[in-house]
Amino acid sequence: MLLTPKSFEKNASRSDNRHAARLVSALVSGGDARIRLNAQGRNQYYASAVPSDALAYGSSTISSISDHAFETLAGQWQDRLDQPVAANDYAHGLDLLRHRLAACFELAGETAIVFAASGTDLEYVGLAAALDGRPLTAVLLGRDEVGSGCVHSAAGRFFAGETATGARVVAQAAIDPAFAGTELIDVAVRDAAGRPRSSAAVAAELSLQIEHAERSGRRAVVHVVHGSKSGLTLPALSDVECLVATHGDAMTIVVDACQLRIAPSVVRRYLELGCVILMTGSKFAGGPPFSGFALVPAELQARARPLPEGFRRIATRAEWPAEWPGADCLTPSGNFGLLLRLQAALIEMERFAALPADRMTQVTARFSHHIMHLVKQLGLAEVPGAGGTSCLASETLRTLDLSARWPRCDFEAAKLMHGHIARQSRHWLGREVRLGQPVKTHQMADGRVAGTLRLSLSMPLLAELAILSDIALDERLESDMALVGAAISAAAATAFAARQPASLA
Repeated sequence: MLLTPKSFEKNASRSDNRHAARLVSALVSGGDARIRLNAQGRNQYYASAVPSDALAYGSSTISSISDHAFETLAGQWQDRLDQPVAANDYAHGLDLLRHRLAACFELAGETAIVFAASGTDLEYVGLAAALDGRPLTAVLLGRDEVGSGCVHSAAGRFFAGETATGARVVAQAAIDPAFAGTELIDVAVRDAAGRPRSSAAVAAELSLQIEHAERSGRRAVVHVVHGSKSGLTLPALSDVECLVATHGDAMTIVVDACQLRIAPSVVRRYLELGCVILMTGSKFAGGPPFSGFALVPAELQARARPLPEGFRRIATRAEWPAEWPGADCLTPSGNFGLLLRLQAALIEMERFAALPADRMTQVTARFSHHIMHLVKQLGLAEVPGAGGTSCLASETLRTLDLSARWPRCDFEAAKLMHGHIARQSRHWLGREVRLGQPVKTHQMADGRVAGTLRLSLSMPLLAELAILSDIALDERLESDMALVGAAISAAAATAFAARQPASLA
């Protein structure tokens, strides 16, 4: 089965239902329970495996595949969707993706690229790069603003009872004895009122944790975030540079950029500093769930210790670079589903890279304007972002504080609202609306966590908006935000009536 695809620049003709069904089946293969579809054709995040006409502002949580990517894949693979992927073909396919990713980010040829099912799985890459014989201390920044399973995987533990390879494991057990002594330290990114901590304060705390680990004979694996669940980037790149200058090889820095709301120039700077960077293709990139890749500086791969045997249960041979020490312990097998999901993400990344930068600035500015109008109309508030920081993360992702309108709207109520919007918005409004899941950002006066929802742009949505005239762009965003506002209001009425009639009005 030859895996060299047809041109990725051309959109294939519309596939027939038979090919579409086969492609859907392939796209949801090679993963764990998070990717499986229910009777309604949705995964646990309400995303579908087929293109949807939904009003999709939920890429901060997950994306469904675009029509463009789906039809492109269907055209490329229509004669081979029923055939198994041999290990050698899978390796060849992933190597092609490595070349395309290197071109997207203009990387030096020596950068190692590791693939995995999700950002949570990618945490193991940072640990493998940090191993030097000492026990590890994982310093996790903003546990509520990164993947929920990262609190386990960042410490070298299984985050579920099944891995993406299909292995049955014990959740929260160490993936290998090498990580049995790993300790986890949690560092907050916000204060109790929901205000982002200053970059200097976060960097100072990270520095103290590095020093403490070194005094204790441990190696620190320090997480920083570039585009958290609510769009925060902490600490600032300048403070990351200072951490590297101060502590050097006493630590390994892992950049959680899993939202992929990051410019290629910034990616390259992190790599120059010796950081491991984690990214996924199923959020801002707009690829189907689940796919991820980690970029590892060449010098870290060169001095890496052999990959622990426990990685056999979480990865296959082709997903790690051929040169990585000890990677031959991994099972040589194919994962057609992961290959397709990664290809879909790359289709969107390459399309986005071709868009004019000045037009993207215009579109995100109009998005911001209409978000502010929506907030005012609904009587909501925005959860504060990092003051004075403007980047792809802050420009394309906004977090709404529902408790400003409904003072008793806590995190659980917001989860109910999110589910109601996903399941019932088409019935209410004639159009499905997808928003980002609630994220824990701050507490209310009574100590409960405030309810939030997130609105975000994705690469496919930006490509769609970029071709509109200025007038049409404003009309489109105004119409979209009117539907979003109506969905939030309807969900609030439903969720609050179900809990305590009139108590949250």
